[in-house]
Amino acid sequence: MLNFIQKSLSNNKFMINIFFLLILFSSLLGRIKFPGINIGIHYLLLPAFSFGIISLSLKDTVQIIKKNKTILISLSILYLWMWVSSLVSQFPNTAITYTIKYSTYFIIFSSFLFLTYGKFKTSSLIFYYRSILYLLQIIAVFGFLEALVPNHWIFELLKFPSFYPQIGSIMQNPNQFGVIMSIGLCLSLILEKQKNISEIELYISEFLFLTSLAFSASRNSWLIFIFGIILLLIYKIINVKKMIIIISLWFLCIISIPVSTYRIGLGDSKIFPLINLFLPNPSDIVLPSPVGTALSRFALWQAAIIETIKRPITGIGVGVFAEHIGVKVFGVKGFHAHNIFLNVLVEQGVTGLLIFTNFLLQIASKVKYANPVTIVPIMMFLASQMPDFFVEDYTFTTIEFYFLAAAINSRKDFVMQE
Repeated sequence: MLNFIQKSLSNNKFMINIFFLLILFSSLLGRIKFPGINIGIHYLLLPAFSFGIISLSLKDTVQIIKKNKTILISLSILYLWMWVSSLVSQFPNTAITYTIKYSTYFIIFSSFLFLTYGKFKTSSLIFYYRSILYLLQIIAVFGFLEALVPNHWIFELLKFPSFYPQIGSIMQNPNQFGVIMSIGLCLSLILEKQKNISEIELYISEFLFLTSLAFSASRNSWLIFIFGIILLLIYKIINVKKMIIIISLWFLCIISIPVSTYRIGLGDSKIFPLINLFLPNPSDIVLPSPVGTALSRFALWQAAIIETIKRPITGIGVGVFAEHIGVKVFGVKGFHAHNIFLNVLVEQGVTGLLIFTNFLLQIASKVKYANPVTIVPIMMFLASQMPDFFVEDYTFTTIEFYFLAAAINSRKDFVMQE
């Protein structure tokens, strides 16, 4: 009987790990639609695999709900208000559609609470972090492929509309891509410090993520990268010498790539990018549109404040800003308020912002053990959305929710190994 129980637990662990990997993979499939209808297959796959994790952990349901009662209640209230603000919106069809789409995250987050709570402790957690790291490395490799052959068929299948020559890999936007690369770099440094990956794996990660940061030409991601490096210095993951080396290598990558060089104001230089020293005919740089400049955010913030004044209590409805307000500013859909708190405020009103803030405070109150493997990525995820808003990128938000769940269920026995 004991052998049977051990075998069952082992099989459960294997299947849970498989479902976790499938969730990560499915989050990349946002561009692939169901045949004949304009709905991404990830809306079915992500909840299905999340329910798979929950179903294999049912024996722990009572304990998990009890431990995370305040978090689940806060999240439920948050989603309930999303429905209220969407139902009273001037654009209910848009708002309800987005609310249904975002309900997927509730299921994913719940499954991650089960995933990080279960009986499979440190070894499983290490597997999850390594899996995320390898996924980010794969995304970085696709970034290299996009830089070399931007019209490759794989990007027609998986990629959202191109921002080339800024590289977005197979994510929605170069900004998300750059931010997730900076988080991947910091994660690799933490895991190597904790002896959970080898030095060779760290060197591979540093090469992939540093060059990808330059390819993205995202100034938001560059700021987040510097912020993350400072956090690693504070948590003693790296020393000053290592920090100087990493930043120097990153800057060398930036001044070697045309679009990144333009982003830092060296576009008219005869020396930079450094590639000009080796090519007889330097490639022309397709300059980013004014919509992509930092000043455009002020126009979006102003529009968001104006709409908030019109509907301060319930907001304009989830997803409405990008579909109906941002388009008035720039003439095309897809421009959200470029700040996570401002976006929640304009779409869900003051009430929604208070509920959302309470949810974040509840998470903060649950983080008892400040392990940098969770704390540093979470702080970087949040900071990156001060000048942007990435909730519609399912890969970005799925990984973000894993770190939130892991922090909530953080354990004292998962510590740095000196």
